[in-house]
Amino acid sequence: MVDSVFGNLDKEATKEAFKEYLQDWKKWKLKALQRFPSVGSPSMDGQPHGSSHEPDKQFINYSEASYQYQTRIKCCTVLMSVGEEKEILGDILLHRFIKGWSAVKTMNYINEQYNAYMSERTFRMKQEQALWEGALMCPDDSVRVKR
Repeated sequence: MVDSVFGNLDKEATKEAFKEYLQDWKKWKLKALQRFPSVGSPSMDGQPHGSSHEPDKQFINYSEASYQYQTRIKCCTVLMSVGEEKEILGDILLHRFIKGWSAVKTMNYINEQYNAYMSERTFRMKQEQALWEGALMCPDDSVRVKR
């Protein structure tokens, strides 16, 4: 069923685009921290004072950056919630691309956490499956690359 809906996608390019999308998490997290809205003191002399940043724009910029990084994490947690087998896939995405762990460290974590004891080859296949399924579930259409 998935192939009939998403059959026109370039699978390799889509997985690569989704990987980059997840890795942008840190950039958006830092932007959210930089753009945290600040509230100035009220004017005590009764005269209006201009500020270098409009409060509404500050909140909009912060909200957008916060939404972007939280959506990337949500892509992993939603995949984890689909089912037991998918939980491993979501964990692979979270640790490998959000937390930035190496493949070996992530594989060791998965083996220990799930008593999976998968080989490096099996891990790579699971990672590719996780990237594909995560890209299909991602709310951002830009990660799905058409042929």
